Amino acid sequence: MAESLSDKDSMSVNRTSVWNRARIAARGVVFVSCLVIGIVSGTIAADDSYIAGYAAAVLQHEFNVTGAVLQVHEGVVVVTTNSLGKTDREKILTALEKIPGVVRAEVREEAGLAVVPEGPPQAVIQQTIPKPESNFLPSGLLMAPFHADPRWPHFSVAYRQVSLGQEPRNTGSANFGETFAIYRNAAPFNGQWEIALQAGVFSAFNMNAPSGSKDLVNADYIAGLLTSYRSGAFSGYLRIHHQSSHLGDEFILNSNPPINRINLSFEQVDLKLSYDLTSWFRIYGGGGILVGRDPSDLKRGASQGGAELASPWTLWDGKIRPVAYADFQANERSNWRIASSVMAGLQFEEARIGTRKLQLLAEYFSGPSPNGQFYTRNTEWIGVGVHLYY
Repeated sequence: MAESLSDKDSMSVNRTSVWNRARIAARGVVFVSCLVIGIVSGTIAADDSYIAGYAAAVLQHEFNVTGAVLQVHEGVVVVTTNSLGKTDREKILTALEKIPGVVRAEVREEAGLAVVPEGPPQAVIQQTIPKPESNFLPSGLLMAPFHADPRWPHFSVAYRQVSLGQEPRNTGSANFGETFAIYRNAAPFNGQWEIALQAGVFSAFNMNAPSGSKDLVNADYIAGLLTSYRSGAFSGYLRIHHQSSHLGDEFILNSNPPINRINLSFEQVDLKLSYDLTSWFRIYGGGGILVGRDPSDLKRGASQGGAELASPWTLWDGKIRPVAYADFQANERSNWRIASSVMAGLQFEEARIGTRKLQLLAEYFSGPSPNGQFYTRNTEWIGVGVHLYY
């Protein structure tokens, strides 16, 4: 009987010991699980904070996006802004999605703050990209160039087959110039304004000159000061600029019959406005008036309008983009005859940001010549050119 009781006590002790070990093991599993969950949650939060800081820097410094709300939750980036202006949405998405840890990126153009992603509010990392501040020598321009304007300063070289007018039938063109922003600051209506300098030289050469060299036919010199404004899809500039025109010496000597040089020089004040109907289609227009002129009977009025299409679809992994431009000008000095300039072709750009652009464009021009010495005469040409924009 004593042995039987002893066996029962032993079995009870064993059961208690096993139960205690099981409870200790369960507590250990719970502790380790909580520890792991805490570490993972902390890692996710740290990663989201890193992504938010990285994304904010990319938006602000590489794309000039200001006054936007940025939210990150478990690698999903949501950017909300009133407008991207002339910035390419697809390039922003590409840049954001290349940030380590980003699962997906989304850009919303709407008023107000972004919608908080699903999940606990404390898990959402949010940053507000500040509105623009005073900036000396900023990058880029608030108002995009008028690409089909024959007198917009930029670097280019082109060959043209002229079918009408007094200019040589085989003409080469070499242009040099740029627009540089000097100062930029915030402006009313959630906008920005800037002051910029603009200068350019536009030249035309006779590719089949009798002398055997490529004689200079005409050279126009432009220098100006402009102030630009942008708010969302709307932009515009007020500019005062000088233009003077010169004939090439060899062209004068070799002309038969002789050609008389015109001492063409003027200062013009013009106002141009632009609106981005979508991220890929833009219209612009405006007018100007001559405030100084030589010859003195040069008529004063000027007008300009146009449209630009930059395809939202790209080729070669985002490095090539089809583009098409049209520019129309009518000036009182040419009796309001319309000068039509149409260009279309391919734009080569950096797939992610693309601040520099190289374009290969076919071109057609018809109307009063943009070459200053021939402004009273109609011309027509087709050509092909390479254009570089910074």
